[in-house]
Amino acid sequence: MTRTTKAIATWACACATVLGCGGNGSGSGDGQPTMCTESVVAAEKNDYSFTSSISFNPVNVAQMSNLRFDWSGLTRDFEHHELSPTQDLRMAIVMFWDLPLAKFESELNADALFTSDLIVSPPLSLLLPAGGTSAALYDFTINTTPVTPDMINPYFDATLYPPSSASFLVGVQSGTVLGRDLRMMQAFNLDPTATSSVVPITNDSMSLSYTADLHDLTPTTVPAGTPRMTLDWSQMNTNGLGREFDHGYVTDAIVGHYAETPAELEAKFLDLDQIALATYRAPIKSGFVLDFTTLKDDSGAAFPGIDSNGTWLVGLLCGNCRNPAPWYMTILKPCST
Repeated sequence: MTRTTKAIATWACACATVLGCGGNGSGSGDGQPTMCTESVVAAEKNDYSFTSSISFNPVNVAQMSNLRFDWSGLTRDFEHHELSPTQDLRMAIVMFWDLPLAKFESELNADALFTSDLIVSPPLSLLLPAGGTSAALYDFTINTTPVTPDMINPYFDATLYPPSSASFLVGVQSGTVLGRDLRMMQAFNLDPTATSSVVPITNDSMSLSYTADLHDLTPTTVPAGTPRMTLDWSQMNTNGLGREFDHGYVTDAIVGHYAETPAELEAKFLDLDQIALATYRAPIKSGFVLDFTTLKDDSGAAFPGIDSNGTWLVGLLCGNCRNPAPWYMTILKPCST
């Protein structure tokens, strides 16, 4: 089965810029360096660990009606980052899953949702007009094809898709790539007795809890001030989320420099993209090796190598996964420290 790229948990713009990776022979169990190499081979002992749980608060709405999705009261995303409902949102999507909500939450948290779980694929989508704070169901499209009542109402029949077997969700996102950069999602149940056709998307529509462990890993030691390094993840079996490491799923690499200690970064995990002193990114178009010389910051400046100041992190990301937390993350330390 092919994993869906509709990234529900696109949930972390911030999470997505949290970094990670490591290296074989980079240190001992107590974190003291034993080797220093420019050619790093990723290993589980160098990887961070991450667990998360996301849950939804569904609302009941009328079946087979022109539902209105209203985000006028949304002022922060599920990571508690502030947003403007009129300026920061570019797209809305509506998804129907052939799973009851509890099962959907469980599969989402386990990163185990598949395209085959979708009742309609791809989801409905709508580019949002500037300043808009609501949208009607019949204004959405499927693959640019406008939705009509006759086309979509059968999927909103509560007798065919009751909450006991189906989950309906609407999401608003800051990006225009389907399912990416989601800021908030609201679950809703079709109810034949309900009279309301409004689905409010609020600050409390969904909640996220997580734990991030940066203190139990073995740091990766590399030469200071050396951008000519590589990271090979082809020998990894398990990612930082505790699941199978599919090597070809890595789409991006990130290196971040922070003033905070690892313990402080654990507490600020969802804010890593906002508090970095510097961030360097590189796309992984093919293969299983990161060449650090391809890393650039937002202005196009090249990665200069690391130093002994603050905390350096490097991460491997799966851009097409529902959970955007890095698959691999470790602390980079100079050999001399």
